[in-house]
Order: sequence, then structure tokens, then C-alpha cells
Amino acid sequence: MATVEVRDYTRTYDPEGDFDRWYTVGTGRAIVPWVRPGDHVLELGCATGLMTAMLVDAGARITAVDRAGHYLDRLEARGLPGVDVVRADLAEAFPPPVAHDHVLATSLLHQIPDPAAFVAAAAERLRPGGLLHVTVPNPRSLHRLVAVDEGTLGSLGEVSALGRETDVSRMMDPEDVVALGARAGLRPVHRGGVLLKPLPNAQMAELPDAVIERLLAAALHTPDVAAMSHVVLRRA
Repeated sequence: MATVEVRDYTRTYDPEGDFDRWYTVGTGRAIVPWVRPGDHVLELGCATGLMTAMLVDAGARITAVDRAGHYLDRLEARGLPGVDVVRADLAEAFPPPVAHDHVLATSLLHQIPDPAAFVAAAAERLRPGGLLHVTVPNPRSLHRLVAVDEGTLGSLGEVSALGRETDVSRMMDPEDVVALGARAGLRPVHRGGVLLKPLPNAQMAELPDAVIERLLAAALHTPDVAAMSHVVLRRA
């Protein structure tokens, strides 16, 4: 896993204004079927609450955590019921180890300086049988395969220029996530994909929403080349 130094990008990045919001929408749709009404969810890196709202609609009780106060202000402005908001830098500290039915670490693990310690801490916050949901950018995403073939990306393990601007410090395969989970006593129960992405973000943003919806659906059948990998790990 190649690594690069990163900076805090949250002051200039709007997770709902950027094309990346489709990753959040697709990830939420992938996770919601696992959630039952009344489940307690720890959402790590909740940002502005776009996926939080989807989980609330599914009947979950949520502890939503993010380091960016201005993101959390926008989340609280949604007025979502059953949501406790916590400001914390997850690279430095976790909320107290209360048992949850689900812990969500979506679009996050590839940014954390010590992913092994992070997964271990997340596992400690699961009840027996609880689920850790992880999504990470897929090194073998269709758009990255095209970029390597074109020569605009040196290798599948290389962090792209856009990735460096948005705190991506490493590329991780699903197998990397599973291995980290095994060290923390978690076993994999599902591997899936979010969004079939043939083009870079700027070109994807020009496509009609209806086309993006079809590409979200297509990723269910092509997880190996989807833009994001979704791994679900269960605590014994």
C-alpha cells in the first residue's frame, strides 16, 4: 500500500456539492438493507449527514462523528431525530467503547494514519454479532484501469492527483480490509461495489442523473471494477 502525506481538505471540499455525493448515496443504499429499525449505528466520518438521513429513514439510532465542525453544523441543521453528534478527530481519539449494532467507516480508512489501530478500535465498539461496514476507493476501478492504459496514472496502486487533494493517503484492496479485520477478530460476510465509474469525476458530473443511477445499479453486478469497495465484517 503506497502512502503519501495529506492535508486537511474539509475547508474547501463540499461533500454534497461535489460529484462524490453519488458515492455517499450509493454507499447508503448498500448499507441500509443491513440495518433494522432500532439498530444503534456509530457513523464515523459522517460529514454533513447525507447518509445519516438515509439511516434515520431506516429507523436507526445514530451516533454521528466528524472532525469538521462546519460539517456537523450542517448535519444538525437537518433536525434528524435519534441522532447524537460528536466532534472528534478519528485519527487521534474515538468515542467511548459503547456497543453498537453497526459501525460505519465509509470513505475513511484510506485516510487514517494507522488503519490497523483504527479497525481494532472500531471492533471494540461493536456488540457480539455486530457489523463493521468499510468502503475504500477501489484500485481496480474501471476509470483507473483506463487511466493506467492511457498512461495518465502510473499504476493501480498510485494515488491520483484528485485523491491527494482529498486526503487519500493509500490505495487499499478489499483483501487489505479483510486482513485488518482478521487482526481485530472480525470475519468478512460481504464484499460488494459502489458505482461503476468509467470516467473521471469531472466527466461523470456531466452525465444525467438517470445515467448515474444505472451505473450505481451496474456496480452490484461488477464489484471488482466498481469505484468503491464495500466490505462488511462481523464481530464474533
